[in-house]
Amino acid sequence: MTDPIPARDVRVGWEFPIPGTTSPDALARILHRLSSRGAAKARLARRPKQCRTGLYGDILSGEDCEANAARRACSQPQKECEISGLGRLVRAWLCRLFLMGAFVWPTGQTIRAAALPPEARTFLENHCVDCHDSDVPEAQLDLTKLSFDLGDGPNFALWAKVHDRVKSGEMPPKKKRRPDPTELAAFVNGMATTLTDFERSTIAQEGRSVQRRLNRSEYENALRDLLNIPWAQVKDKLPLDGERFGFNKSAEALDVSFVQMDRYLTASDYAMRQAMSAAFERPARTVRRMYARDVIMGFQPRENGTLPDRLAFPVLDSRAQPEVRAGRAPVSSPETRDREAVGKVSSIFSDAGGYFWGFAAPTAGRYRIRLKGYTIWVSGGGIGRWMFDGQGAEKAPTYWLPVWHRPNADEIWPGRTNEPIGFYAASAGQTRPIGVGDFSPDPTVIEIEALLAGGERLRTDAMRLFRTRVNGTDEQYVNPLATVSGMPGYAVQWLEVEGPLEDESATAGYQLLFGDLPMVRVAAGAPGVPLEGLAREGNGGPGPGGPGRGRSSGGPPEIRVEVQTQNPSADSERLLRNFLNVAYRRPVSEADVQRFLGLFHREFDLGSGFARSLLTAYTGVLASPGFVFLQEKPGQLDEMALATRLSLFLWNSLPDAPLREKARQGRLRDPAELRAETERLLADPRSGRFVDSFTDYWLDLRKIDDTSPSSALYNDYELDDPLKLAAVDETRMFFAELMRNNLPTRLIVHSDFTFLNGRLAAHYGIPGVDGATLRRVSLPAGSDRGGLMTMASVLKVTANGTTTSPVLRGHWITERVLGIEIQPPPAGVKAVEPDIRGAVTIREQLAKHRADPSCASCHIKMDPPGFALETYDVMGGRREFYRAVAENTKPVPGFGLNGQAFGFHQGPPVDAAGELPDGRSYQDIREFKALVIQDELGLARNLTRRLVTFATGAPVLFSDRPELERMLQRAADQQYGVRTLIHEVVQSHLFQIK
Repeated sequence: MTDPIPARDVRVGWEFPIPGTTSPDALARILHRLSSRGAAKARLARRPKQCRTGLYGDILSGEDCEANAARRACSQPQKECEISGLGRLVRAWLCRLFLMGAFVWPTGQTIRAAALPPEARTFLENHCVDCHDSDVPEAQLDLTKLSFDLGDGPNFALWAKVHDRVKSGEMPPKKKRRPDPTELAAFVNGMATTLTDFERSTIAQEGRSVQRRLNRSEYENALRDLLNIPWAQVKDKLPLDGERFGFNKSAEALDVSFVQMDRYLTASDYAMRQAMSAAFERPARTVRRMYARDVIMGFQPRENGTLPDRLAFPVLDSRAQPEVRAGRAPVSSPETRDREAVGKVSSIFSDAGGYFWGFAAPTAGRYRIRLKGYTIWVSGGGIGRWMFDGQGAEKAPTYWLPVWHRPNADEIWPGRTNEPIGFYAASAGQTRPIGVGDFSPDPTVIEIEALLAGGERLRTDAMRLFRTRVNGTDEQYVNPLATVSGMPGYAVQWLEVEGPLEDESATAGYQLLFGDLPMVRVAAGAPGVPLEGLAREGNGGPGPGGPGRGRSSGGPPEIRVEVQTQNPSADSERLLRNFLNVAYRRPVSEADVQRFLGLFHREFDLGSGFARSLLTAYTGVLASPGFVFLQEKPGQLDEMALATRLSLFLWNSLPDAPLREKARQGRLRDPAELRAETERLLADPRSGRFVDSFTDYWLDLRKIDDTSPSSALYNDYELDDPLKLAAVDETRMFFAELMRNNLPTRLIVHSDFTFLNGRLAAHYGIPGVDGATLRRVSLPAGSDRGGLMTMASVLKVTANGTTTSPVLRGHWITERVLGIEIQPPPAGVKAVEPDIRGAVTIREQLAKHRADPSCASCHIKMDPPGFALETYDVMGGRREFYRAVAENTKPVPGFGLNGQAFGFHQGPPVDAAGELPDGRSYQDIREFKALVIQDELGLARNLTRRLVTFATGAPVLFSDRPELERMLQRAADQQYGVRTLIHEVVQSHLFQIK
């Protein structure tokens, strides 16, 4: 444990002596460093502060400034290398997979120190030091003590900012004496040359980007594509990724830890067993119909479950069946079988509830699902509550007085509304939406196709109807959709499932793993592999009491399988060689094969059986750097690395066979071939992964559930999942439309169309849109919607659920849409919080805040867009007044979607007017958009910067700026079309080098 580990003073490069006989303890120490700092953040040697001298802290060159390599010891190396989850895949093997032969960390040479140009030093002393000195430094910047250490990222960024502020004319301030033009040009040009030369020399040695691993989404997609298991939920089995430069694509945010590697093992093992399950005794295609009267029963109230809004009730031809409901007539009759239905007036009460249909997918695959039903209208005046008296057979309900907003299930009429119906797949406590359709007053059959994992259960729900919540009073809640004449409801007749549908590639994952070797079932306890995702008949059906109370009837019995082979040694080597050639994105060496083959033999010799032993070797491959890390070297990317970068950009996954083949043939260097492949990838449905991932981070759509609307101020949104889901889909479909049709980037700010369904259109106040399906809709003339800034998703992720803040929204718009970076506030400056009592407006509070000169310089840029967006509440609904809460103030009448009464009163009026930093004023969001959209080049520059960062894992660097401007010049003729910008990124030098 005392061997030194030499390191070079480079931005990332490590140089380790890793001979073939490296001990497990030494490997554990190295791996411990990976986990504690992350591969991308490794800087084991740093120059000491004593090496800095001079007015600007210039770094001395030579051996005097060489720092000793840092040494850290792993206190429990053997224990920390022991990876749980796969039993005998032990200790040093995983360390060796990462650090011996399978992966070589980049090494570099010490970057030469740069010196501050003499003309720059003179300029700073003449024009800057008066304010930025040690007395009271403006903006907390003391140039007299600022080092000129360009090898340090933050220091480089600070000097680049000094250059930019001076070049733009922002510095020196207008109140100060302006520099002579010749002097100014000498400073700007000298600084630009020095910064560019230094950065390019660094890039030549280390590359633009830092070597990184796959993020969790990429890893999930890679396993799905490799093993042909598109249903597999892998991402959530991995630790959360960090974020750097706005995305989860940079090595500086993607650390490597023992936990990370442990999860790779368990996630890849799960994925491979999913592939095996999909090929095990694959059932024939069948059609199964489940009648509502068979699976949704119990129409009478139960003790402790007596609220009528949650009860189901029998319906026949849009009419009530009182005798059936009371238990005096049979639940079903052969004569009326196909006309019978079960009705409801509320949505799912909680995620713990049911509405399951007694169907679980027997195996993973694509299924065609049909649901028949219609909408109804239910009279009010039903019994408010039941209490029960007596014991045993003598127990009977005691009825309370009728209440106008409770449903009377004995008075049912044909529907007056259309209602959206959602389809969901549920398993292991997780529920995901898989489709949507609409019921009308006439019997309707909704048909969808969905990909289901084995064992997933089906659930349906009327999405618009309210989800009841109890507040502890006698009234408890009020159906907000109830009127004096009744309330809407829906009735379902049957659910039909057809599948699994034919899929010739369903067993492709198994064939990759085991070829044509047969899989057989073995007894519990025998050597073999337990399968996941297989369901027995009836698994997941409802429990007693029908919908809302359904529980799984228990998991399926374990199915254990073994793969039969007559020659384990030969078959394992043959299969492993083929697997490596498909999984790795580089030539496979004999050392690779023997390394993982050793894992197989070790496990096989321990008696684990052929299948388990081969899976152990495969998990080693799928957790190794050859699969997990991008294989890129400084300089021009080789063909396979270029193919990988292109696929990770546009598919968020690894390259497919055609792209690999072009790379092997050396054809991707041809601009025409690269353009053709870019078009092919964009035309493939998998490009939807790019849209999702890019918007998840650029627009923060992944944070849509980070906050919930306040139950006091916004309970009309509290349980509105249909609105939230439609808002996210609107944004993604809008960006996909820009990309698909190469529409101008300026439409990001304002467009004359968007994507709406009935719920979202009602939220925006746009008439003439019905139904649950989102589609492209032309907006009315003069509409304030259109463009990203006024979409409900953006307005939600930029609010906290209780209040809106012009500062937060303004900062978000300034940075994400306009591309203007705003520095964090100085330490000790408190955030300005809106007053929900309505005593003072946020604008009044900000006026005092901006009186501080140290705050005004940033707020003058980010407050204007925030003020313009004050027209919208926390969910993006248009408002004229703020909402406020206060004691002894009568609230606005009405009820929220949770059935509770509103708790807010009308506060001060909203003022959406403002002024841009250049003095141009606006009165509302429409005028603000009109001003912002004039800078098409700036909008395109920002989007292109973000595309470059997403595609390469590195931001647009100082020395990249000329290339960026050339890209924009070429795209100008296409009005900076989004698809054109994507092509420009792919064809650029920035994309094609590490």
